[in-house]
Order: sequence, then structure tokens, then C-alpha cells
Amino acid sequence: MAMAGFASAVAPMPLPTEAVAMMVAGHTATPVEVSLYDENEYQVGTMAVWRDGSTDEPTTAEVKRMFRCRTTHRQKLIAKKTLAMLADVADHYPGKTIEYVSVYRVGGNESATSPHRDGRAIDFRIRGVALKEIRDYVWKTYANVGVGWYPSEQFIHIDTRPADMTWTFLHGVNHYHPYWAELARQQPQTVAQVTHERRPGT
Repeated sequence: MAMAGFASAVAPMPLPTEAVAMMVAGHTATPVEVSLYDENEYQVGTMAVWRDGSTDEPTTAEVKRMFRCRTTHRQKLIAKKTLAMLADVADHYPGKTIEYVSVYRVGGNESATSPHRDGRAIDFRIRGVALKEIRDYVWKTYANVGVGWYPSEQFIHIDTRPADMTWTFLHGVNHYHPYWAELARQQPQTVAQVTHERRPGT
């Protein structure tokens, strides 16, 4: 094995198309291990999420329990596309734990139009990764998403929605169409191994 690896490094040979296809298929067919930390109840958990946002039956029950509304304790399965984004973020930052602040919310104070009420949104941070980096990665990778940056509260909001939207939350006010959104999509796109709908050309 060592000799084969050394030989490949010295004189690389292109892999056959069939071999590349099998490697890609194997990668996308494997669920992503998502490590989670609940900022509210200080619980840790790990769940396997397929790249299209699918989960098996036991994991589905665990997702509903972990992401339940903290006010009403009601449970709802999070939108498949949102889970797909979460899985991709976890895959993009391997070995990191997603520390989630809020997911499903249906309390009396929740806006009727909030994506949290529909189970389409997640507020989170990743210790050791700058919020700006996570924010820009999601925004330049996906279409039909909402991305909110909460610098004072130290978390990023992501959701799925019919049309793109970005904002920065400062001093209790959402500032829509911020400068960072335009700059992020001008940057070269990184490769994301996801099946969720991405921006055209990515």
C-alpha cells in the first residue's frame, strides 16, 4: 500500500470515469454525522443525516425531540432542505460541533411568518469558526435561503424559503440586503457535496 501511494504521488494516473463516479456515489450515499450541542439545555448528541436531508425512523424521532419548541414543548420534523443544509455545514467543518440556539418555535410571541414556526430555520454557531465564514459559505452555496447574521448574539440564522434574503441584526433591528451578501457571492465558489438545491453554477 505504501509503495502504491508513493508511485501514485510520483506519477499520478487519471482515474477511470467509472471509478470517479463510484467514489462520488459512495460519498453522497453515506450519511453525514452531525454533532450537536443544545445551548438551552446543555445536552450533546450526534445524528446521521443524509445529504438530501433524509433521516431514518429513530433519528427522525430524535431530531424532533432535540429541536422541539422550548416554550410549548411541541415537536415538529424540521424541513428536509434545512436538514440538508445542516448536514452540509457539518460536512464542510468536519470534527466540529454545531451549537444550536433555536430551531422550532411556536410560542405566542413568535411571528406568524417566522420560518422557525414552520420548522424551516436553525440558529447556531460553531465554536472555533468565525460567524462570517459560516454566513458567507451558506449564502454563496445555496439558493432559496435566508441567512441572518447576529454578531452581538453570536449566532447565524439559516432557513429555506421561496426567495433569497439576507440581513444583519443590530440593536434590535434587521438590516436587510447588507453589504456582505453582495461581496460573498462575488467570491469564487467552493465545492459542496450536497444534493439540496444550490445556486446555479455551483
